[in-house]
Amino acid sequence: WAAVGQAGSDPEMGWKAHNSEIRCGTGPYAIRPPEPDSTPSSPYVVLEIMMVVIPQSQMEGETVLSLSVSFSIRRLSHFDPAGKPVFSESSEKRVLFFAESTETFVPFMIAASRERIEFGFEDLLLALRVDTIEKVSGAAYGDIAVTSGAGGAEVLLDGGVAGKISGTGETILRNVPVGLREVTVRGASGRGVSRSIRVIANRKVMVHLNPEEPAPTRNHYRLTSLGKNIQGFEEYRRASDEATVVRIPAGEFLMGNHQTERTPLEHSVFVSEFLIDKLGVTWRQFKRFAGAIGIPLPQQEPYWGTYDDHPAVYVSWEEAKAYCEWAGGRLPTEAEREKAARGTDGRKYPWGDEEPEPQRGVFRGTWGHEATGAVGILPLGASPYGVQDMGGNVWEWCSDWYDGDYYAASPSRDPKGPSTGMAHVVRGGSWDSRPSVLSASCRNWGHRGYREGDFGFRCAMNSPRAVSTPVK
Repeated sequence: WAAVGQAGSDPEMGWKAHNSEIRCGTGPYAIRPPEPDSTPSSPYVVLEIMMVVIPQSQMEGETVLSLSVSFSIRRLSHFDPAGKPVFSESSEKRVLFFAESTETFVPFMIAASRERIEFGFEDLLLALRVDTIEKVSGAAYGDIAVTSGAGGAEVLLDGGVAGKISGTGETILRNVPVGLREVTVRGASGRGVSRSIRVIANRKVMVHLNPEEPAPTRNHYRLTSLGKNIQGFEEYRRASDEATVVRIPAGEFLMGNHQTERTPLEHSVFVSEFLIDKLGVTWRQFKRFAGAIGIPLPQQEPYWGTYDDHPAVYVSWEEAKAYCEWAGGRLPTEAEREKAARGTDGRKYPWGDEEPEPQRGVFRGTWGHEATGAVGILPLGASPYGVQDMGGNVWEWCSDWYDGDYYAASPSRDPKGPSTGMAHVVRGGSWDSRPSVLSASCRNWGHRGYREGDFGFRCAMNSPRAVSTPVK
């Protein structure tokens, strides 16, 4: 258990903060009864934690540690006439997966404005550290998933025939010794295309090879005009991953909203013209990326599956950045994403000031089960520029480091965030979020290396000088 803060009785406000001390212990936490003739006091937050460890979980053929963490959270409400503390109670359960030694942070309470003022904290997070204490020696193996448009083509591993491409699905080469390996796909004409990839122990590495495809161009702005969308803004097709991107015009907008959770400071920001993906990056696109450069997919797989038209999740900030650079773009800045979501009229949500509804976004309570939704199926939730899914479905990584006080000192033109930090900004809310978090101005963060089943991303691009002719 952990007890955070100490508060005493206040006849008018119910409680008054004494200090922000943190105490921890094992076993069940017992509230001590007040002593006779003493002033009633109590911990402000009591967090009781129960963890169940399953050390032999299988995920993508890999043995990982599965950690089920259950929280019981009691927050002080007031004191009864006898001086006994009265708490509001809530509970939450999270399942985390670890394949190696690492540390992660799990948020369990967002502070209200009075709590921030009296106790001096904004959010409470539980740090979980997992260390490897024994490693089994011996030979190590992984799998290679080969995809290709050349049905029936031979698959060669280190020069030897290892299988054939069947249809458009994956051809799996199993139990491949770890290390650098050469994979070749050879078509009926005898022409082959090869790539060297690194096999990782107990992981499946993706590789896409098509001997009939022309060599890729290095032009990062392979864009074809699609004309204007129904909101009146130019759209383009990006050839590298077939994403539709929307041109966001240069100009000033109001960033921040004091009516949004955490009350981000309102300030005017000028953002130069840029392009942003109309939809979040999907599993179909991310698998294509992984196959193109020969990397494994995220080792955690969502329990609802990796549907092609659902946003890719469990993607780290580093992987999201690598994808966008491969596609010819970059991650959006926090200011760019808020402008693309909010426009210039000061609205609260991407679609306006109306509170979230299932027709506008995927958020907690809109599904009979908890999961992501397909991208682009809720046009009523579009932003003023026609960008979709900017509120709900998945939190999306931004390029900026996170600093809760950054707005007070940020530049008024094209801010790019602090120069360094421990966490990166995520925006938009998710399928696991409360409705209020879908605000276009709500700020959140993910620590370095963090992965979660409701964290995804979309890409941005600098405005190009020229694009291809419109599609007829």
